[in-house]
Amino acid sequence: MSELYYRAFYRLLAAEVRASTDVNQSMQTVLAWGDQRIPHPSWAALKELDCSVESVGMGKWLTRVLRRAPCPFPVRAIYFGLGERATRDRVEFADLYFGLLSHYEPEDKACEWLWRNPSHYPDKAYLGSATLKAAGVICNEDEVTGLGTPGHIVFALAFATLLLRASLDGRIHQLLGAVEPVGVVVGFDSGDLFRLGELHSDGFRPTEGAMT
Repeated sequence: MSELYYRAFYRLLAAEVRASTDVNQSMQTVLAWGDQRIPHPSWAALKELDCSVESVGMGKWLTRVLRRAPCPFPVRAIYFGLGERATRDRVEFADLYFGLLSHYEPEDKACEWLWRNPSHYPDKAYLGSATLKAAGVICNEDEVTGLGTPGHIVFALAFATLLLRASLDGRIHQLLGAVEPVGVVVGFDSGDLFRLGELHSDGFRPTEGAMT
C-alpha cells in the first residue's frame, strides 16, 4: 500500500475549511483525494457515511457538557481532541472530546500554550459520534487487508475539523462566557495539531495562514 503524504492532506483540509461549511461535500472531496493516493475499497464505504447528520448535535453537546461542568476561569481557547477508543471486539475508533484553556497565543505556531495551567477538561465529555465509530470500524476491523491508519486519520481528522467549522458560531462564544477571541485547535492525542481558527462573538474565522 502506498504511503499517504500528510502535508498535502493538511493543505487540502485547510482549503476546504476556508471554502465551505458543507460537511458532506467537503468530506467527499477529501475522501476522493485519499482514494487517489491509496486506492482501497474501504474509501467507497467511507463515502457512504452521512457526515452531516451530527452537525445539529454539536451545539447541544457543548451546551450539555458546559452546563454540567462550567469552566472556573475565563476561556481563551478550546482543544478538541480525538481520543482513541475501542469496540467490544477491540476494533479501534476515534471519538471527540474537548478541553477549555486559560491561555491563547495566536502567533505561537507550536501551540505551546496548550500545556499551560489552568485548564478544564470536563469528565465524560465525549461526543459519542456514531459516524466516527463507523469509520473506525470500516478502516480497522480487518487488520490484514483493511485500509487501517491512513484512512482512519484522514476520515477522523477531516470529519472533526469540518464538523466544528460548520457548527461553531457566536452562540457558542456566548455560551463560553468569553470576552476575547477563542482559539480553536483540533488533533489526535498523539498526532499533529490543526490550528483551525478563532471563535468570535460574531462567528467563526478560519486561520488565514498554514493550519499545521
